Amino acid sequence: MIPNRISIVSYNLWNTELWPDREPALRQFLSTFMPDILCIQELRNETMICVSECLETHEKIKDDLPGWACESNIFWNKHYFKEVTHGLEDLEMPEKYRGFFWVRLKVIGSDKTILVATAHFTWQGFPKEIETGLTPRNHQIRQTIKCLKKLVKTNEPAFFMGDLNDPILPEYFLPKEGYNSCFQDLNLLSPPTHPALPMTDSLGHNETIDYIFCNGKAKTISAFVPQFYFKGLAPSDHWPVYAIYQL
Repeated sequence: MIPNRISIVSYNLWNTELWPDREPALRQFLSTFMPDILCIQELRNETMICVSECLETHEKIKDDLPGWACESNIFWNKHYFKEVTHGLEDLEMPEKYRGFFWVRLKVIGSDKTILVATAHFTWQGFPKEIETGLTPRNHQIRQTIKCLKKLVKTNEPAFFMGDLNDPILPEYFLPKEGYNSCFQDLNLLSPPTHPALPMTDSLGHNETIDYIFCNGKAKTISAFVPQFYFKGLAPSDHWPVYAIYQL
């Protein structure tokens, strides 16, 4: 089957905070939305098991590098896509296992490939940033752009997403390279994605820090930030970003 439109979700799963209390909410979210492609940040063994059980029709990256099991992974609908290759690029981050996680997927039934990538940039409260006033995310977004330039083929649809922990730099730098957020493409304001109350008490820090970007080789059809609850709990302290693209 060749998919005409695909759904994509980027989601920071918040380590194992308040787990397993919020596990039913995450399971309900996944069974409700069933994204064709899911990129995860702050992945842990418990949440890996949960997502794998809920997305039985999906494959994920299997790799011995620990970051794929304890930081990020990418899931895709195996009826639509097949893995060609994958990798983990160095973004020169202070966090040991983070980086630029990517996979090239072949669209089943065609010769088309897409590149899907995710990252989790350094938190704004990182002690060195507080001390110096200098953000490591400026360097991280520049390194990300280098990765995209190196990896993406001519005319290949490319999607980059994640918890980028910054409301300014991603939407400043990436459009200059031809990558618009799903909301920019639709001429919409990017909704806040953190915090998801009542999971956290981060009042006063309502920010857009989670994104999905595309290089314009796929058409954005719709996008929103689902403020999803199940029995009074959200699946994470972040809201996910959900977008539909036409290939």
